[in-house]
Amino acid sequence: MEQSLSLRNCEKATLTPTPGKVSGVIPDWLSGTLIRNGPGVKNVGKESYNHIFDALAVLHRFHIENGQVTYNSRCLESDAYKRAMAAERIVLSEFGTFGVSDPCDSIYYNFKSEFITEEEKKDAHLSDNCNVSVGYYSDQLYAMTEKPFLRRINPETLETIGGRTRLEDYVTVNRATAHPHILKDGTVLNLGSSVSQEKGSQYCIIQVPPSYGTEETALKGLKVLAEIPASSLLKQSYYHSFGMTEDKIIFIEQPLYFNIQKHLASRNKAGVTFKDCLEWQPNTKTKFHIVCLKTGKIHPIVYETDDLFAFHHANAYEEDDQLIVDLVGFNDGLFVLDGQTGDFGKVTSGENKGTLRRYVLPLDVSKIKSNSLASARLGDSKIIDIRPQFLCQRSIEFPRINYTLNGQKYKFVYCVAMDKTIESEVWPETNQLAKVDVDTCSITSWYGGEDIWISEPVFIANPTIEDPAEDDGVLIANILHRGDLQKTTLVVIDAKNMTEVASAVFKTDGCVTSTFHGQWANTNDKVHLY
Repeated sequence: MEQSLSLRNCEKATLTPTPGKVSGVIPDWLSGTLIRNGPGVKNVGKESYNHIFDALAVLHRFHIENGQVTYNSRCLESDAYKRAMAAERIVLSEFGTFGVSDPCDSIYYNFKSEFITEEEKKDAHLSDNCNVSVGYYSDQLYAMTEKPFLRRINPETLETIGGRTRLEDYVTVNRATAHPHILKDGTVLNLGSSVSQEKGSQYCIIQVPPSYGTEETALKGLKVLAEIPASSLLKQSYYHSFGMTEDKIIFIEQPLYFNIQKHLASRNKAGVTFKDCLEWQPNTKTKFHIVCLKTGKIHPIVYETDDLFAFHHANAYEEDDQLIVDLVGFNDGLFVLDGQTGDFGKVTSGENKGTLRRYVLPLDVSKIKSNSLASARLGDSKIIDIRPQFLCQRSIEFPRINYTLNGQKYKFVYCVAMDKTIESEVWPETNQLAKVDVDTCSITSWYGGEDIWISEPVFIANPTIEDPAEDDGVLIANILHRGDLQKTTLVVIDAKNMTEVASAVFKTDGCVTSTFHGQWANTNDKVHLY
């Protein structure tokens, strides 16, 4: 029996769209493409990537049309991928894996110096392995990770288009999330960070206006809307996503810090990675910062809580002079440092499981409201202590919503659940989809069986209903099958009652690997939301 799906290695992609064997009936209105991204090429020559975040990106595409589904995949043709394949070893360092540059590189760059820009030389040692997610910037699709690079991809063939897109060509940021928010007009908002002698460490709210039909990169109009000073000049909080309401950004400064001083001191030391410069500080409060989108001003109150680390926000909204912030939280972030391939399940099990939590942030100190569930109390000047309400005690991750309600009051979170495998020795391999009612704290699940891994669910609204309810639509997710490396399934679930509507099974040309995140694009939509 296959030990862990996280140990899979993609040696051959399925380049030609392959039709699936459909069971059930796919709704007539469901037409579009799901593209997912994740670390898939684990082995390079005789070497292997160490951390669960590190393997080279593999893109997966499911296209639905007229009740039929096709699947194709391709390795992201990043510089990190091409150099690794050419050298038959890991060349560029990743989150927790140290790469050794080719000793011929210096000769090569000296020889090619007349043809290579100074910016390209500067970036040559940095990886552009964009293996976390994908997203549309206007009509251009990009693969993303937590570095200052994106790679544009063809949404049909999955081929990589052009070279690296560098955020630093437009704004001064040294990283950004792979979880931007997309507004209904196509504007993209994201969170990045910067370091300078003048300002020290800053967290930056960045905006990309819509730009359709351009031959240039759609990110050309990128600008900084606001800057949040970091609590420490020489440390930056690790962040994976952020929350937003209709007019506010919520940034969580959590006590998993990147030590800039340690990074600078170890830049020329062999074996030191980004992960090695992270420090978990359990006695440091987690801080919630609020920024007004219209003015760029930082809310004067800082909200603090204990025992919180989060990868993913679910949703946030404003009600009665309070911000309601829902996210999947862990009690600490130490497991990120211990997350070598083969160990991740051990450190995300037990009491440190991810649970859906609600934090209530009073915007007006004079109107603090407390209850037995989510509470807040005034601490030091301009600091409010907050405590969570646990909306779901089950171990969950990868929360998604009906994105048309992003930043608004809502009722349902869709996610993966890990009840039956939470004690896994390797990776908490999810075999359930769950629907959480945030009003009643009730949960409804779809169980896929013991020998599968299922991806995050993506909600797609039914466009044929004139006045749809929030859960009028379907969830789609892809399944990997333990022990059958060349089989994958796309499942369609009725979001209202969490029952299976249809599925499509594919036999692939090579090993199918797991993914982190993806985006659905309706065939006729101009703006593609999450």
